[in-house]
Amino acid sequence: MSFVKSTLPVETIIPQLHHALALRDVILVAPPGAGKSTCVPLSLLRLAQFSEQKIIMLQPRRIAARNIAHYLAKQLGEDVGQTVGYRIRGESRSSKATRLEVVTEGILTRMLQSNPELPGVGLVIFDEFHERSIHADFSLALCLEVQDVLRDDLRLLIMSATLDVASLGELLPKAKQIACEGRSYSVETYYRPNSTSASLVEKVASLTVLAAAEHQGDILVFLPGQGEILRCARLLEQKITSDVKIHCLFSQQNIVTQEAALIADPDGKRKIILATNIAETSLTIEGITIVVDSGMQKSAVYQLSKGLTQLHSHMISKSSATQRMGRAGRLSSGVCYRLWSKEQHQRLIEHGQAEILTSDLSPFLLEASVWGAKINDLALIDTPSDAQLKQAHSVLMGLQVLDEHHQVSTHGKAVHALGGQANIATMLLKSKALGAGHQSLACAIAVLLEDKDPLGNQAGSLCYERLSLLQQQKSHPLWRGIRQWYKKLGCGDASWPLDDTGILLGFAFPQWIGKSSGAGRYALVDGTGAQLSDNDPLVGQPWIAIGQMLLSDKYQSNARITLAEPINIVQIEQYFSHLINKEMRCEWDETREAISAHSLQRLGHIVLKQTPSGKPSSDQIHQIWREQINRRGVMALPFSENDLQLIYRLRIAHTYLTDRQWPDVSEVGLMATIDNWLLPYLSDVLSWQQLSKLDFKALLLNQLDYTAQQLLNQLLPSKITVPSTSRIALKYDDHGSVSLAVRMQEVYGLADTPMVARGQVKVQMVLLSPAGRPLQQTQDLAGFWQGSYKEVQKEMKGRYQKHYWPDDPANALATSKTKKKMSNNQ
Repeated sequence: MSFVKSTLPVETIIPQLHHALALRDVILVAPPGAGKSTCVPLSLLRLAQFSEQKIIMLQPRRIAARNIAHYLAKQLGEDVGQTVGYRIRGESRSSKATRLEVVTEGILTRMLQSNPELPGVGLVIFDEFHERSIHADFSLALCLEVQDVLRDDLRLLIMSATLDVASLGELLPKAKQIACEGRSYSVETYYRPNSTSASLVEKVASLTVLAAAEHQGDILVFLPGQGEILRCARLLEQKITSDVKIHCLFSQQNIVTQEAALIADPDGKRKIILATNIAETSLTIEGITIVVDSGMQKSAVYQLSKGLTQLHSHMISKSSATQRMGRAGRLSSGVCYRLWSKEQHQRLIEHGQAEILTSDLSPFLLEASVWGAKINDLALIDTPSDAQLKQAHSVLMGLQVLDEHHQVSTHGKAVHALGGQANIATMLLKSKALGAGHQSLACAIAVLLEDKDPLGNQAGSLCYERLSLLQQQKSHPLWRGIRQWYKKLGCGDASWPLDDTGILLGFAFPQWIGKSSGAGRYALVDGTGAQLSDNDPLVGQPWIAIGQMLLSDKYQSNARITLAEPINIVQIEQYFSHLINKEMRCEWDETREAISAHSLQRLGHIVLKQTPSGKPSSDQIHQIWREQINRRGVMALPFSENDLQLIYRLRIAHTYLTDRQWPDVSEVGLMATIDNWLLPYLSDVLSWQQLSKLDFKALLLNQLDYTAQQLLNQLLPSKITVPSTSRIALKYDDHGSVSLAVRMQEVYGLADTPMVARGQVKVQMVLLSPAGRPLQQTQDLAGFWQGSYKEVQKEMKGRYQKHYWPDDPANALATSKTKKKMSNNQ
């Protein structure tokens, strides 16, 4: 083995790094181009500490893992698979001689799950940790547990271009932190915002042509995704001269095409490389002196409300913009063109979100459950939300991967052992019980779900059409994936029972079984909605099983169904009985204003059957009344005027008669004590009409003993005797006031205003004419008799000549009669 001498900046800290790793873990922070991924791993192979042990290096991207492994092997003058190898999903180039293995796509997690002690492994390197891959976060958490419990000799090296070292330092408090300065040349930045109506691809193509004309050197163009890259390539081919070679760089390409983009052109042609954000930090690309940055990237974001992972285009962070710009200054001075303004740049977020906060956590939760840990107990920099975890539990329980105790089921262990996505693994495993043909069909469906649609997005959603095409074209490229599944499962090609396609899709996505709600809309088991495109052949099917959906602005709240198959209720009841629940529902019927009770059979959120049931239990009745009264407000109860008068009297008593305890009949108090004074009497009350017949006054008085009732009547009476001997009702209100509406003649001889509550509350006197119309309102009756009464007397004598209007009302005889009747009684 021969080692190539490095001249990279990271070489200056190699001795310090080697010394630190002999004692502890290390956090290495170095900018892009410093040589972290290339120089450091090779230098560690020279350490005696790891001479008998393997080094594992985790890379977040497949293309980078493969590229780095080939580069490192070349530096050693070897083929990949000897000293340096790699393992990624579906591809492995390693041997017994391999000492440095680059892995990705959860491979390290699999290794840990298979044998937590990681026998033969001395060091785990987490490269490009700043990308905050969910696999990297989880694998680091597992490695920390392994160190703590099983392997205190296992070393960890976390390498990053930019990193929140403080947060990572909390997870690894004993780790040595080493920083390395980068080697970069000056990069002149040009802000070139384009406010025209042209598409993003058109704007980027125009800016690339401009950059090529103004500067010499190879150009690296950042675009958000594969589709934009391919469209931009077609545009540039029409605008760029033949002496310029255009390359595309994204993760789905084969290794030959990727290699051609990364190395210098063999014919010496100038290169334009159109790439996604995989080219930000992970890859070494020769000859770049110009960067054209669209400022956009695509991230997979899990929509909790829809249960869908959707690619979301959005502006990059400042740190990403800096890393992209730095690509132009690795070999010499360069330039960077940004398709946004300087003002926009200042408003960019500093760093992107960690993947763990925006992902579907069901794969992560399954891994943690198999490991035997709760996610919140793991050593994580960022903790996912309760909503994410709840959704993940729901998905895995629907697949029967977790049992009712949230433990991994027997089926769940088989799903985990098979690997890949839990829903596809579930379909492949469950299909076997139906027969060889079903499992063969499931392999084809798995490829349809994982790979490109052979018919395109405009061919309707029917899965049957895709499968029929594959049956007819055994040379179709998708058959490669189907045969790989055949090999892995140990099954072969068999006749496909296409009529059962809906069952198999249901195995994979039971939460997406849908019932028609008309016009191509479907209500799904998980409570969300979905929509078929106009004129889709599945429109009108009463039940469908859905395999793929996209979020669509056209259908607003519903996702657009892109792959589905009919399924019938007999199949649902036979194969998805674990999702069917029976429950007794007791709820409020707004139309009838009454409590309605019925028995439900539900498939998740979908009601299959509903039948009326008998009388609900008292607890159910009480709960519904509690909810209704709480929603409407306790004062919305059908209180009569007498009921309200009692409530207002008790409120005054509570305020002024403090020498004893009175019930709190404020709105808050009545609601707080509703379980005591009202609900026990509602066990047989099922409607608002029945409620209105209750004697609320008696229910409220039940809270008072005999003495309290007598005291209330004495100090806050409902009626008062006036000088005419009439018993007149006092009127209490919700403001704590009391009034007495009485004809003026009946209170002659009353020298001053009456009082209640032991003289603490004055009565508002509403003095009425003989016809019952208000003449005066006062709480100072003595002052009225001596003052403005004279004007009232003068006016009333002319209008009501038959009635008595004395000159000294305070000392006059009260009466309820006319003057003539008064004379007759004398």
